[in-house]
Amino acid sequence: MNREGPLLQSWLLWSVAYYLYYPFLSIYLSSFIQEDKLSLVYAIFQAISLPYAMLGAKLYWKNKIMPIIIGMLFAGVGLILLPFSTNLISIIICMSINYMFFLSLPSYYSLMAEIGEGVITRIWSLSILPSIIMPSIGGIIAQYTSLRLLFIISGIIFSLSFLPMLKFKPINNNANYRVKTKLDVKIIFIPILTLPIAMAFPYIYLAIYTNFNLSKDQVGVIATIAEILGMGLSYLASKFIKEKKYLLSLSLILFSLIVFYSFSPAMAIFFGAWEAIIPLTLEYFPSRKSPEDFAIINIMQGLGWIMGYIVDYTLGNINLLLVSSGIIAFLSACVILISKK
Repeated sequence: MNREGPLLQSWLLWSVAYYLYYPFLSIYLSSFIQEDKLSLVYAIFQAISLPYAMLGAKLYWKNKIMPIIIGMLFAGVGLILLPFSTNLISIIICMSINYMFFLSLPSYYSLMAEIGEGVITRIWSLSILPSIIMPSIGGIIAQYTSLRLLFIISGIIFSLSFLPMLKFKPINNNANYRVKTKLDVKIIFIPILTLPIAMAFPYIYLAIYTNFNLSKDQVGVIATIAEILGMGLSYLASKFIKEKKYLLSLSLILFSLIVFYSFSPAMAIFFGAWEAIIPLTLEYFPSRKSPEDFAIINIMQGLGWIMGYIVDYTLGNINLLLVSSGIIAFLSACVILISKK
């Protein structure tokens, strides 16, 4: 746990910041952008971020920690600047800076994988702990002060999340042990696994907020329960990582239950299963030895996000999008279950 400690501490700080603001991001952006155009804007954010992961992988060979410092510091700055945006262009600029955390991911994942199998999923699951309370705190801040203050506080914490990594001791910081990246045809399935998450992400909390006339703090409570579910699933996966195929399928099936959100806002808690789907994808697919491998997987996941957002924009019907998202997740689970791997 000694080498995991700084990684976990860094992710916990990031998690505190992330879960404080993310349930309210679409609500905030909807004050500037029409709801039916939100997904297109998210697609723009994601498309701009696609090169970040490979850039971070290249920087890794200069210094393993440097991409983490740069990515997390600038990501926080983008979040701090966001509430001062006055138009769509400034929002895109701020969110493009915020998405620089993708630059950090290949370094994070490579350092975790260097420690051992299942470490990515374990650290991911433990880093979700702040989700138990932070969305509710975010809801209270948003309800009784302002969303502007919420993003500033989150951004400051985000910017400081690299600090624990300053005491991390890499095994080797030289570039002479690079592992050749191995591409596997199965990675083309990664965007499909990410697609339903991307389709639901901009709208699930906005939908229950609007349809059931909830307050922001009530949305925060539901988001908290969703993240507790995701934390439990991902921690279970880290304990039984050899069964990752079945745990990934289970997570997708649980995620698919969001199709019933229109009957009760409580069904939105199953959106939290995305917290297990993402790390299990990183554990399930092969070719995970170098930061370039992780960068490719991150890029494939990014393509899935972009595809999802474009589908959102094209269909333009929130109910249809959320139902379709659940169906795609369920069918993906079935494909994984019948696969030979």
